[in-house]
Amino acid sequence: MNVAIVHDYFVQDGGAELVALELARLLPGADVFTTFFDAQRFGDRIDPARVHTWPLAGHFNERRFRALLPLYPAYFAALDLRRYDLVVSSSSAFAKAIRTAHRHVHVAYIHAPMRFAWQFGTYERGSSLGRAARLAGGTLSGPLRIWDRRTSRRPDQLVANSQAVRERIRDWWGRDADVIYPPVDTDEVRLSTTDDGFLLVAARLLAYRRVDLAVDAANATGRRLIVVGDGPERAALERRAGPSVTFEGYVPRARLLDLFGRCSAYLVSGEEDFGIAPVEAMAAGKPVVAINRGGTAETVRDGVSGVLFAEQTLDGLLGALERLAALELDPHAIRAQAQRFDRATFAGAFADLLGRLGVDGALGGSARSG
Repeated sequence: MNVAIVHDYFVQDGGAELVALELARLLPGADVFTTFFDAQRFGDRIDPARVHTWPLAGHFNERRFRALLPLYPAYFAALDLRRYDLVVSSSSAFAKAIRTAHRHVHVAYIHAPMRFAWQFGTYERGSSLGRAARLAGGTLSGPLRIWDRRTSRRPDQLVANSQAVRERIRDWWGRDADVIYPPVDTDEVRLSTTDDGFLLVAARLLAYRRVDLAVDAANATGRRLIVVGDGPERAALERRAGPSVTFEGYVPRARLLDLFGRCSAYLVSGEEDFGIAPVEAMAAGKPVVAINRGGTAETVRDGVSGVLFAEQTLDGLLGALERLAALELDPHAIRAQAQRFDRATFAGAFADLLGRLGVDGALGGSARSG
C-alpha cells in the first residue's frame, strides 16, 4: 500500500511528536509529510530520507515556528495526498486538513482541537504575550475556529488521545471519535526506589500549563523543584522562582529518565490533553500530583498512583502535597498503572482500528507484534 503520515511540525519533543514517531515505526514504509523537521533532534528516530518538508523550511529557522501560524492552514489544506491508499495524520491543529481521495482512508489522530482557536482566553491568560500578539490572537481565533471545524470533516476516522479530547471533539466539531491513548515506552523507564527529595515538572513552558503554580508551591514550602523544558514563559517563571527552583531547559533523554528515577513526585498543575511525562514518572514508580481535569484525570489513580486535586490554585496544590506526604504508596502499583498505557497497547489498538477499516495490511510484521 501507498501510506503517508502527516504531522504538524517536528521542532520540539512532546507527546504529539512521540505519537508521530511511533506511527512512523508502526508504518515503516510510509512517507512522512510535515512543515519543519529538526534532523538534529529527530534524525536518529526517523530516517530523514522519509521526510518531506514544506517549501519554507529552507528559508526560516524552525525555532520560530509559532510566528508562521497564519500560513499553516493554507499549506496543509492544499497538501494533496490523494495518491496514497492510507493517510494517518497526527494533528494538534493543522495536519488533519490535508486532501485525500474519497476512495482511500484518512485516519486523523487528534491530540486536541486547535487550542489557541477554541481556548484563546485560557491560552493567553497569565502569559507574557505582547499586546500585538494578543490582538492578533483574538482577531484570528474566530476564523480559525471556522476553519478547524470545517476541516474536521475531511478525515474518514477520528481518533482522540483521551476521553477529555473526545468530549471537545464532540462539543466543538460535532463528530465522535475512537479513543486510543498515546504510547508510553514504560520498558525504557526503570522502576526506582531512590528519592532525592525534589519535585519534578517536565513540560513546554506555556502559560496554560500553569507551571507557575508549581513554582509558587516550591517558593511557599522551600521544597526543591526541578523544571525541565523550554518555552515562551521561561523568563517570567525564572523571575518568579525562589532559590529552591532550578530550570534545566531542554535535557537529553538520559537526563530526564534519571530525574524521573530520583524525584519524590511529579507535578501537573495545568490541564493536559493526555500527558505522557506523568505516565513516564509513574513507570519509574513515582507518584503524580495532578489537577483532576483532562488526561491526568484518566491516567492517575487517586490514592494509588498519586493524588488528584480539584481547585487549580496554590492552596489546592499545597493541600495535595500534604495529602501525598501522609500516604504510603507502593511503587510497584504505581508502575502497574503506567503500564496500562504501554506502546504495545497502542500498537494493538491501532492495528485493530486499521483492521476494522480494512487497511490492516499497511502495518509491518514487527509493528503488529508490538
